[in-house]
Amino acid sequence: MQQTTILYPAIIYKNKKSNVFVANCIIKKLIGYGRTEYDAVKNLENILNSRNPDYPVRVKPVHNYLSDSDLKSRY
Repeated sequence: MQQTTILYPAIIYKNKKSNVFVANCIIKKLIGYGRTEYDAVKNLENILNSRNPDYPVRVKPVHNYLSDSDLKSRY
């Protein structure tokens, strides 16, 4: 039996004011913070997994925001 894993995208950026990395999941409106990108993503994954323990959740880091015009030009 294969287990389903849910994959959520999160925008990764560095907050210049507090000098920490932020993983922002726009779909679920949740944020994870960390000293490194890895820490921010792992903290966000822990939050998402604690919200719904029925299935594992993974975060896909996105470093650039793609607007609708960028997506249309690529496809």
